[in-house]
Amino acid sequence: MYRLPRLKVVLDQNKFSDLSHTAYRHLSVLQILPNLNKNVNSVKRTEPESLLSTRIIYNVNRRDNSQHRVVFLPEVPEDTAATNPLLQNSTTGIPQIATVSEENCYYGLGKALLEYESAVFRLEDAIRSGEKDWHTLLSGLETYRVNLENVWNSVNLINITTDKLNSDRFHILSKRADRAFLSRYDSKTIFEFIMSDEVSNVSGEDAVLLDRFKMEYKNQGYGLSEKKFLELNANWMKRLLEAQRDVNFKFSTSTQRFRSIIRDPIVVREFPVDLLRAMSADSAQPARGPWSVTLHPYIYRKFMEYCPDRKLRWNAYVADVSRCSKEMDVYLNCAGHVKDIRQHRLDQAVTIGYENYVEMSLATKMAGTAENVNAFISAMHGPAKTAQEIEIAALQEYAESRGFEDSLREYDVPFFKRKQIRSLYGIEEESMREFFPLPHVLKTLFNLLAEQYDIVFEYVQNTGEDAPWRDEVSLYKVSDKSGQVRGYCYLDAYIRDDKGYNGADRGWFIPLRSNSNIGGSIQPIGCIVMSLPNPGFGKPSLISFNEMEELFRQFGKAVAHVCAKRQWIETSGRTGVEWDAINFIPDLMSHWLTVPAVLQSLSCHWSTNEKLGMALVENQIQANKHMSGHALSHELFKAAYDISFYSSEYEKEQYQSLADRLWPQYLVIEKDDDNSFPLHFSDMMIDSWCAGYYSNLWSRMLAADVFSAYWEAGWENPEAVRKVSQKILNSLLTVGSSRPTAEVFRELRGRDPNPDALLISLGLKKVRSPKKRVANKE
Repeated sequence: MYRLPRLKVVLDQNKFSDLSHTAYRHLSVLQILPNLNKNVNSVKRTEPESLLSTRIIYNVNRRDNSQHRVVFLPEVPEDTAATNPLLQNSTTGIPQIATVSEENCYYGLGKALLEYESAVFRLEDAIRSGEKDWHTLLSGLETYRVNLENVWNSVNLINITTDKLNSDRFHILSKRADRAFLSRYDSKTIFEFIMSDEVSNVSGEDAVLLDRFKMEYKNQGYGLSEKKFLELNANWMKRLLEAQRDVNFKFSTSTQRFRSIIRDPIVVREFPVDLLRAMSADSAQPARGPWSVTLHPYIYRKFMEYCPDRKLRWNAYVADVSRCSKEMDVYLNCAGHVKDIRQHRLDQAVTIGYENYVEMSLATKMAGTAENVNAFISAMHGPAKTAQEIEIAALQEYAESRGFEDSLREYDVPFFKRKQIRSLYGIEEESMREFFPLPHVLKTLFNLLAEQYDIVFEYVQNTGEDAPWRDEVSLYKVSDKSGQVRGYCYLDAYIRDDKGYNGADRGWFIPLRSNSNIGGSIQPIGCIVMSLPNPGFGKPSLISFNEMEELFRQFGKAVAHVCAKRQWIETSGRTGVEWDAINFIPDLMSHWLTVPAVLQSLSCHWSTNEKLGMALVENQIQANKHMSGHALSHELFKAAYDISFYSSEYEKEQYQSLADRLWPQYLVIEKDDDNSFPLHFSDMMIDSWCAGYYSNLWSRMLAADVFSAYWEAGWENPEAVRKVSQKILNSLLTVGSSRPTAEVFRELRGRDPNPDALLISLGLKKVRSPKKRVANKE
């Protein structure tokens, strides 16, 4: 049976920079507990001044009734590169993931994080000893940072691609790793040094890191008075984390508890095979019921598209939009927690010195200010709303022509949208798979990367200790056209029972090893993990257009990871890129699928080698844009609500009144009474998108704007097209986060980004021909 979502860390590189302070005691300390004298009757844990001074105090009853303290210090595991494969090849070579055991993960990561924390303390000692060179201080930390990143990302990969790790232990381990990564931002000695005049003359990437350190320390409350510091960390942050923890538990519980059983095969007769496998009791026999409908994102989304029974669609929709409401379950009601989160984030921001939480959030993003975000949303609101009104009216008319006798509701739109696409364009997602065999798609994608960006992917046959963790996993060497190796990339493409499952059209990119010239890591390695259909019976894996789009996005992340080779690990790859630009390059890569000639070259019928006709190619591109006004309006509504929620004063407008006011401004179909928005809007409450949900749209705008340079150059002119690609390679793909994205964008386009580019790419606005200059007559 396909394993559906487990409790696991989401492996997007941007999430690694948004970690929470939590405590964990190393296993070697806990192993002492069973051997203690049975007279121990109480244990008191105390918060350490620093991680290496962690101590557990035991109050032991003795015959003389005196009190003694027994202090246990963390024990560094004895594991070495010779005994633990996880600790091998941290800077060069291929990681030996296949031979890593669960014990190797716990002790290897334990050693790496303790060594990193020790390096942070040595950095403090060096500052106290009089070292004033910022570059030298960071260099002493970089090697241990590289090792910890390598080990931590390898453990994440093992967790998501195998079932070796116990989920509860991994959850505890991840919290401990979070604490270790943040230890460099939790030192008064380091803070006082970076704020002094002694480091004011740094430049280049050193200055970039210095600015990030200052921002992180500011947001941690350093620089405040002692009273304000305690108010922030012992009061507001504590209350905020408690509210988020409760929301996370209630949201997860309300999501997992819903399950609707379908026993009638007539209901599922049009369902795609991969959906049936995910829903069936036995994935080996997907045609046999019963089939379970859950709120797993992929199952829910595909079910709403294919289910012909309106009552079943309504049932699933209500379960989705009423999560965390008192109407669904009074014990899982999150209304009070939502108010607390809003208030405590305001308290957090005001205490640090910001006007509100939006200002605090945007201080580290490309957009910069709430005015820029609101202007961005407003620029697209009008065209999107107008298009949405036309789309819904046309869909209503189409549904009525199919015998539908009621007004469309939100739970009707996905079903009739799919039907309408088939009627208008002759496109059926499952039948189009026949033209996109994965081996041909990969070959064409690699040719495209080589021709346009001089990036060559070459398959590597590895055996023995360097063999991948599964036979079907592929390893590619990535080099430039001169043959210089840039790095390596794994592709774990196919669905398995022991893998995490986000759906066939959603994947992960895990940056196993990032580049760091200072740290000696000069061969970055990444891994793309997807759940595509398995090949079999003489037929290759056949993928849909949406799955191909996700594949392009993931390879965009891989290209950014191996090309951006900078001095420091924190300025290489996608690490440190502004949150609203993190998907800039992946979205840019997906735009290649909007070019008819490229999409046609990607097609090749798996048995006849026939390519798609140009008319069908154009229809596929148009089908992908169908009802884009409706989809964009929903995203704009959420983005506008998110910004308003965290910027409006708490007393002026309650969260429900805010939703009721914004809904009709952005959306045509009336809000259902069962919809508890924003209680189920977890992205805004507990994820990393708080006051930053607009970021996805912002990245799409950047990508659409930059890719429009190709259209301006003209596809009939290959030299001009390649010139654009080389400019993107040199100004974007190799930069990493060593320069602000706004500066990089202006270098590429000569101006600031324009939302019109996104509207044009979605078909919501016509391309305006540039005006020609008229020569002055003398």
